[in-house]
Parts: sequence; structure tokens; C-alpha cells
Amino acid sequence: MPLQIGDDVYVRRSLLGLKDDDISPFYRTTVRARTNRSVQVDQPGGGLSELIATSKVATSFGVLIVRIGDFNEDGLLDPLAKSVLHYCRMLLPGDSVRLIELRTEAELMTLWGTLHGMCEQVVLVGHGDPGGFLFGNDNVAPARLAEIFSAPNPKAKEFISLGCQTGKAEFGKVFSASPCASEFIAPFHSVHGCVASLFTQTYLSERLLASYSTKVAFNHARDDLLGAVSFRLWRNGNLEAGPKS
Repeated sequence: MPLQIGDDVYVRRSLLGLKDDDISPFYRTTVRARTNRSVQVDQPGGGLSELIATSKVATSFGVLIVRIGDFNEDGLLDPLAKSVLHYCRMLLPGDSVRLIELRTEAELMTLWGTLHGMCEQVVLVGHGDPGGFLFGNDNVAPARLAEIFSAPNPKAKEFISLGCQTGKAEFGKVFSASPCASEFIAPFHSVHGCVASLFTQTYLSERLLASYSTKVAFNHARDDLLGAVSFRLWRNGNLEAGPKS
């Protein structure tokens, strides 16, 4: 929906001439004027900002990190989920980030029904393969996951999966074709936790802080990080970027 005068928005502090030394690099303000694809917002202390492109103004943020546990946890999932969590807490206002930890489909269904409205991006942390994610001792297939995430009929989200090989067509093609997903990003091969964490942090920085489109942010994250070349971007059941084989 186009920005309207009176809308509360978030703007990168540097675009307002403010120092980037606050808890969040974003400043919450209000739209006061609009010209074509640019707006002016309230400056701290009064007055209007210079024109700012609407592409660099956000009406809301939200990252939900879903840590999917199994019964043979190896010490990887906790630090991986928390590394993404702590980075997001520095990147975004505190109420825009949430980590949930679960092991069952029932828990996911209940929590997603409550929390789907707070997020734009969903990060899936767990042990996966082309056939699905491991919940406890049960493998949950991509079609079933898509069904769960689609149940409340939410606004489509950007999904970032850190489960190994979930970027393969058996998973990515099926899941990205679901109405719950605007895009689905996932590793094509097995991926080390350090690489998965850094890729996610770089992608979210490019996407939210630099205000790049999904595809541009994805390509920058792949290009800038050693070992991230195996990640794929799926949209509407089609491979948009990443290795073809």
C-alpha cells in the first residue's frame, strides 16, 4: 500500500543526518509530505527532512526465527539461532524480532497462528534435507510445512531456511509455490553453521538496512561471503538465482 501522509515509518538514521550510534540504526518518525516516489518526514527536534525515496522507508519490520529441535541435537542449533537473534536485535527495533523454539508440528501451528502477523521474514533453523525438516524424531515434508504456514492465511513472507539441502527442488520448488511464501532462500548443499549465520546476517542487512530488493540482497550476500555460493532463491515454484546443479 502506498505511503500516506500521517503514516508512522522507520527511516535509516544516516538518511536524516543522525549518528548511527543508537541501539537501532533506524529512527521512527512520521510522513508529512509526499512527492511522486519520495517523502519528507519529521526530523528530531522539529522541521522536515530532505526528500527520501519511498523504497528506503519502511512501515514495519519483523523477523521471526524458528528453531526446530530434534532429539539428537548436536550443539549447533542453539548458537546458530542465537547468533541470528542477537544480530537482528542490533539491526532492528527490539519488538520487531522474536525467537521461538519448538519440536512438534502442534507447537508450530499454535505459535505461528499467534505470531505470523509480526514478521516479514522467517528464518528456519533446524536439521533438514530435501525431504523436509526433522521435528523431534519425525521428518515433516515441505508440503506439510507449507500447509502449516498457510493455515492462518497470512501475508506472504520471505522464508530463509538454514537446513542443509533444503534449497534443492524437492523442497524449494514445493515450498516456494505455496501462498505463504513470497520467496524461499535455502542452501543447495550442506552448509556449515558459521556460513549459514553470516549469510543470513548479510542478507538481512542488504535487504533491510540497504533497502535492496530480495534478489539483489540475495546476490550480494552470495557474492560477499565465502561458502555461500550454494544458496538458492526460489519464487513461485521457480528457481530465480543460485546454482542450477
